[in-house]
Amino acid sequence: HIVQLLRKGLVSKTNSSEMAQGFQVLNSAYRQVIEALSQKSGTRQTTVSLQELEAQIAYQSVLSEKDMVTLVFHPHFVMSEGLEESIPTGNNDSFALENWTIPESLRVTNPGKGGKTPYVLSVVISYLRSLLGLQILPHKILQCFVFDICVYFRQEHLLQQLLHYHVLLDSPELALRLQILAKDSRSWATQASLDMALRVREFSVVAEMLLFSGQYLDIVPFIVTQKDVNFKVKTLLEELESDIKANSEDPELMQHVLTEIRLW
Repeated sequence: HIVQLLRKGLVSKTNSSEMAQGFQVLNSAYRQVIEALSQKSGTRQTTVSLQELEAQIAYQSVLSEKDMVTLVFHPHFVMSEGLEESIPTGNNDSFALENWTIPESLRVTNPGKGGKTPYVLSVVISYLRSLLGLQILPHKILQCFVFDICVYFRQEHLLQQLLHYHVLLDSPELALRLQILAKDSRSWATQASLDMALRVREFSVVAEMLLFSGQYLDIVPFIVTQKDVNFKVKTLLEELESDIKANSEDPELMQHVLTEIRLW
């Protein structure tokens, strides 16, 4: 079975170029299924839902991104890192994204990583690039997994490149992950979170990141402009009142913010 072959390849650390060739064959077949399904629908749709694809490939030797994460990459990662107790895998067939992510507590506190890109991460990136090379937009279950293991292995320079060159695509899930990184003292993630949250219209995240980064005078105008932001002004006032540094640098800051609120 192809899943078993892939698992064995990961365990034996098969040469990355050989894995890449295998992914090319696998994803070429996957691409053909996508094209066939798109033609069958009678439209020139640019995307096909993962549910539609899974129904089509159920009896074929083709693996979707969900299959690759849930059957190959995620189980291998858990096993190779000895995380069976922290991340139980079992026989979880649920497609729920939270079942296939690395818990935040492990992502941001994992010690002793960094340096050379770990083998499992390099293979996952190779698979991701294979999809993109065939013009297959990776599903968020794969994108979130790539983001998580980059953080887990402290490969944040690589993560920044993947985000900058849009190998990892904008999504609410990634915007929230960037927000978590920013609040964990990763300075580069603050602006990245703000930018992505704006692009995917996660306005509550934008407001929270403006607050987190001390951009107090920008928050009320932003809330007024967007109108549908779920953000409590009380939170802004409490945070500003407790920010001794900001108030010492600008003694009139609170009055400026209160003026903005009154005008609103």
